[in-house]
Amino acid sequence: MPDSLTKLFLVCSRIHLKAAQFFMLTLFLLTNSVVADTVWLKNGDKITGTLGAKISNKLSVKTTYADEVKINWNDIHSIDADKPILMQLADGSIVNGRLVHAEEGQVILDEETNTVLVDTELNEIRYINPTRDLIGEGYVWTGNLSLGGAFNSGNSDNRNMQFNGESVLRGLEDRYTVQGFYYWAEDNGNQTQNNARVRGQYDHFFTKKWFSYLNTIQEKDRFRDIKLRSQYGVGTGYQIFEGDKRNLSLEGGLTWIEQDYYEDTDENHLALRWAVNYNQYLFDSFVQAFHRHEVLYTPRSPSQVLVYSSTGLRFPFIFGLSASTQVDYNYDSRPVDDRKKGDTRALFTLGYSWK
Repeated sequence: MPDSLTKLFLVCSRIHLKAAQFFMLTLFLLTNSVVADTVWLKNGDKITGTLGAKISNKLSVKTTYADEVKINWNDIHSIDADKPILMQLADGSIVNGRLVHAEEGQVILDEETNTVLVDTELNEIRYINPTRDLIGEGYVWTGNLSLGGAFNSGNSDNRNMQFNGESVLRGLEDRYTVQGFYYWAEDNGNQTQNNARVRGQYDHFFTKKWFSYLNTIQEKDRFRDIKLRSQYGVGTGYQIFEGDKRNLSLEGGLTWIEQDYYEDTDENHLALRWAVNYNQYLFDSFVQAFHRHEVLYTPRSPSQVLVYSSTGLRFPFIFGLSASTQVDYNYDSRPVDDRKKGDTRALFTLGYSWK
């Protein structure tokens, strides 16, 4: 091979090698420069990952080594955020800025001008990545629907259907709830169950925990002689817990009851009302336990006590699908004629939940 061709070949080889080295270096830098948020703790440690939400006194951080971790807000010194995030400050103002770590404390930079908005302690931050309902800019819609049933034909001829559900629309100061069920059964052509109940309620929060409510409940049950029992209530409540994992509220007030029977004499009266509403995810959200009951007491002679309760477990699957089992119990201390005071119903249903 002539010397000129040899030299040309060596030059091309060196250029190719340099290009390959440059490409490998660039690839290495890109794959090893994954940015992340950093939480600096007061004890000097730091946690890297992706910032979640700070709603109460804990900040959630999604990490690659421990999935999601929750950090006590009081243990945090400052935060370095990779990009601007939505926050609400202690004075109620809403900012969309960057959190920057500093030795002397926390700094919040304006997203557009990159100027300092806040240079202070973390206690100035009320929420990080809050849902829109918490800052008064919208509503969050949650709920569930469950359906069950059976059909037999041949030596046994029976069928039944079970439906229940709840829908909740939550804003900063308002909450709208619709809840109800319908149960129907037939055996050898004879109807053995036909009852339904719908509750609508409006709650207005005048503090973070205390709320007033207006509600109405419409109920029918052919086999308890109830053509239509209408309830109209007013009262107050206290929200002990409220969140994605756990909810517990207590209610108390007055209810006007109008009872329209198929056969018995219709009647109207005023009652005292007490209610509890509870649900909570357990075992790392493997199952959700729920319980709700309402008690109405009419202080007259003769007095009347009405109890409605529902207790059960809901097992989430994927894509919002779930299976649930529950026990409903209804009690009337003054049933029509010789009917029994209490009715118990066990349900096994499939459903869908959204949030």
